[in-house]
Amino acid sequence: MSQKKIFIVSLSEITHVVGGAITITINMCNFLVKAGYEVYCICSDNIDGRPQQIDEKVNFINLAYRYNGQPFSKAINQLAEEVKPDLFIFFFSFLYENAQLSAGYINTPKVIMFHSRPDFYFQNNCDKLKKLYSCDKNIISQILFDSYKSLLPDFIRNRNVITIPNGVKTIDKTINTDIEHKKIIYLSRINCWKGLEFLINSFKLIAQKYPDWSIDIYGQSQPEEYVNELKCLVKKLKLEKQINFQGITRNPIETMMNYDFCVFPSYFEGFPMGLIESLSVGLPCIGLEECSGVNEIISDGENGFLAQEDYADFSQKIEALIKDKELREKMSQKAKQTADKYDKKQIDEKWLSVIKNLLNNEAISIEQTPDVKGKKLFPLAKIQQMYKQQHKKYIKPWDYIFSIKNSQNKKRKIITVLGLQIKFKRKRK
Repeated sequence: MSQKKIFIVSLSEITHVVGGAITITINMCNFLVKAGYEVYCICSDNIDGRPQQIDEKVNFINLAYRYNGQPFSKAINQLAEEVKPDLFIFFFSFLYENAQLSAGYINTPKVIMFHSRPDFYFQNNCDKLKKLYSCDKNIISQILFDSYKSLLPDFIRNRNVITIPNGVKTIDKTINTDIEHKKIIYLSRINCWKGLEFLINSFKLIAQKYPDWSIDIYGQSQPEEYVNELKCLVKKLKLEKQINFQGITRNPIETMMNYDFCVFPSYFEGFPMGLIESLSVGLPCIGLEECSGVNEIISDGENGFLAQEDYADFSQKIEALIKDKELREKMSQKAKQTADKYDKKQIDEKWLSVIKNLLNNEAISIEQTPDVKGKKLFPLAKIQQMYKQQHKKYIKPWDYIFSIKNSQNKKRKIITVLGLQIKFKRKRK
């Protein structure tokens, strides 16, 4: 019996970015290969390369290189015609929308994953996606928490929706609460909606009171220039000795073992992997009470604190954990218990059950996600404004006018004049 073929369609930056969604993509590819499926991990990126840590048996395909820069839709349909996949898994709804699969795949099972707060992806007109959903005969939507179902539009919510959170590998190691490091960790990406400016301004209120305590910030800055802005703020507030930017760590678990607790001041999350990893080694965590995902995982007063979006309140929560070693020890035990609920082995089994059902045309046996009341979240307009500000600040006009695209070692310059794109190809020598 031939292997079932699965297309896993991921973000373009899988080749060069470190992040939660990328990690989950690679993990899914690896465990499905080990489960006996023929897996194709697909992206379309101008940067060539194979992601680190992806199993060598996974067929990794960069459509931009394989099909010489053809449009994403044309390229993925061409690959599908060549391979004849039995299942499509799209890591985000916009990837499914952009793929524009041909009518021949209406009955092919598909999983559309929502790796973040779902309503963020429906802020603009979604008629195109609605039309695709209405035509597709075999489609499952996956969300990370039951409460996220209320954030889906009706045309998705009224179809098959399942809840499967992200999984984290069980960690045998636990921080030694007998040792006080006097160090706090932040570990996630660095961008404007991660709340780092808020964190720095909050810590300023108590920094002088606890001069021997410090915060280490780990993560990849997106965009690269943003971390320099944060460093300027740290310098302005004279916190250079207490707030340190450590870049990317390739061994997050080992790194976390040297800290007393974690701060996670995001405004917008799907399923914060850095937060779960922190809890998995027993680090109590502090987050914002209106942040999606964070307020699902942190139980206020048990495995950490949920704070208001207020410098004084957040700093008070930090101070409470600095001052009370016994409280940190108590929360550390609860933190481990929280992380155990998201054990990767259990999550992988859930995915295998769903995939087997879909491939065997047994979708009716998949457990549906119940309708539950969602938690209070930051207004979507607030998150949108953060994105717009970053876009305005770091995407310069000449980035639109001039761009260099690489495809199979060919360089093309594109100049946009009055809305018309003119391409120039460099002649081979």
